[in-house]
Amino acid sequence: MSKIKNEWPTENRGALLYRSALAASAKKSGLNAVKFEEQGIPYEDVYRASSKELAKETACGFRSRMENVDDLREWGKQMTPELGREAFGMEVIECSEDCFAMDMHFCPHLKGWEQLGLSDEMCSKLCDLAMTGDFAMANEMGYELENPMRLADGDPVCRVIYRRKKQEEENK
Repeated sequence: MSKIKNEWPTENRGALLYRSALAASAKKSGLNAVKFEEQGIPYEDVYRASSKELAKETACGFRSRMENVDDLREWGKQMTPELGREAFGMEVIECSEDCFAMDMHFCPHLKGWEQLGLSDEMCSKLCDLAMTGDFAMANEMGYELENPMRLADGDPVCRVIYRRKKQEEENK
């Protein structure tokens, strides 16, 4: 029996469509991962590398829309557009100049993997691979990212915490 709890209600048509699109995309990546594993083809390094490359491009787009990238309140605005808040069941738990943290009560990616019937272990592995992009994007933005709770691990929420890197770390 699965320990994953990944349900969060919404009646918002746009959020439902967004969830569906993200779940469909996740199904494709999840199915690819399963097929690669079945054939003994290592894919994790390629997945991580492509996630990091895409994160650089995404971070560039975010930077262009922000007046002050050092203010994580602005980052929070970028990370929580209305449609995203509704689709992921987002709850902001801290929003300050130095820290932006939120809980997500639903993950469309995880829902796609669940719909494929993937094991909890595979869902957790795919979540880890997907989060590679989030960690890389945070790094590109000059932030640290923590992900201490994950729906894919059976936690009640997926918690992400962005913090501004300390000066001494940036100078390394």
